Amino acid sequence: MADRYQREIEEILKQAGETAPPISPSPRRPGLRRIIWAHAKQSLSGKPLSFSPGRVMLAAVLLLLAALVLNSVGFGPVALVAFAGLILFIVAYGMFFVRPPRPQKRWRGEIIEEESGGGFWDRFRRPR
Repeated sequence: MADRYQREIEEILKQAGETAPPISPSPRRPGLRRIIWAHAKQSLSGKPLSFSPGRVMLAAVLLLLAALVLNSVGFGPVALVAFAGLILFIVAYGMFFVRPPRPQKRWRGEIIEEESGGGFWDRFRRPR
């Protein structure tokens, strides 16, 4: 049905003396690897020494992967590394619900910077 309308529009434009611009195919959906990379990049961005739920979750996953690698090598205290990863994973999950991430405020595609500083009294004063 949509092809029929597209052909009719192209015919009308040809009769009017203009050629229709080629319709580009819809953009491809990002793959799993790109999505994982975007989430890892977002969780690592920000202040270097801040503890965000994403960073703690990433550390937990890295510890669990390290436990798998150490288990295949035959390292002794693999259970401690895996248990530490599991505890960190639970802590990160709890951090997400205690302090959910704040979304960025945007206006027409631009990030709105929130005013820093200002105490209790400054909220009630009129701007001059």
